[in-house]
Parts: sequence; C-alpha cells; structure tokens
Amino acid sequence: MLNFHGSRLSIALLLAMCCFVNGCGFQLKGTDKTSSNTSLNGKSFRLISAQPRNELTAALIQQLTLSGATIIDDMDAPYLVSIGSEAFQQRNLSLTAQARSAEVELTMTTDIQLQQDGKFLIEPTTAMVIRQFLNDPRNVVGKTEELRLLREEMRTDLAAQIIRRISYTISANAD
Repeated sequence: MLNFHGSRLSIALLLAMCCFVNGCGFQLKGTDKTSSNTSLNGKSFRLISAQPRNELTAALIQQLTLSGATIIDDMDAPYLVSIGSEAFQQRNLSLTAQARSAEVELTMTTDIQLQQDGKFLIEPTTAMVIRQFLNDPRNVVGKTEELRLLREEMRTDLAAQIIRRISYTISANAD
C-alpha cells in the first residue's frame, strides 16, 4: 500500500505526464478543433452519388455535416460533390504452407469530383484506402466479423479523406 508521500509523488508524476503529452501536441483522433475542415463551415453542398443509399454515401454526408457544411438538394448549390460507386477488392499477399491465404490486402476506392459553379475544383479522380490483415484459416467466423469491421472503418476513412481533399481545395481556392 502506498503511503501519503508515495501517493503525492504518483499524482505529481501523472500531472507531469499529462502536461508533457498535451505540450507535445498529442490529441485524440477526431478532436482537433483547429483542423482544416473549418473551411467547410457554413458552405452548402449538393451531393450526387452513384449509390445514394449505401454506407459510403451515409458516411460522407455525416462527415460533411460534422464539418459544418449543409447538404441541400438544390440545383443552384454553390458546390457539387459527385462520388462514384464504392469498389472493394481483396488480394492475397502471402500464403501458408497449405497454400491458404495468410495475409490479405483490402482496397476500397471510389471516384470523386468537386465543382463550383460548373468549374472543376477537383477533376474526376479516385480516392483510395488500403488495409492489410492477417488471415487465420481456422477461424472463419472471426475472419468474417473482422472483415466486416475493417470495411466499416475503411468507409469512414475514405469519407474523411474525401472531406480533407474538399476542405483543402476550397480553402486553397479562397486565397
């Protein structure tokens, strides 16, 4: 059991560590209040999606809303964001001695573009997220659940990547 002096030392050490971590610029993912996404605050977007009811479109709408943007269905919206169909690919990177997949690479892509008043700010291009995971051929149920969770994370990351591109492009063109 710690005595009173040991307890005070532990508290002082914990306080010093918190100050150090805060001072070095560390922050939890998604808590950056000064991020470049503030350039979307108050902007109105029209979103056109090849798959309007899929999870990637929902993630993109959520990211735009969290960035302070407004999604409108007006033809006269100042910004038009277009995203294509979500494409998902799986590729074996390595095999076990039994010729089964040991390591898998997952790739999720979609085509994006951004227009302002009919002028391309982001020419049609492809956004991509790549992940790798180890495959245990003896655990099919666990693999299926892990794959589902990875695809969900990849959609969220792909939507965040698109928002960062849009935010950067709009702030760069505002200058």
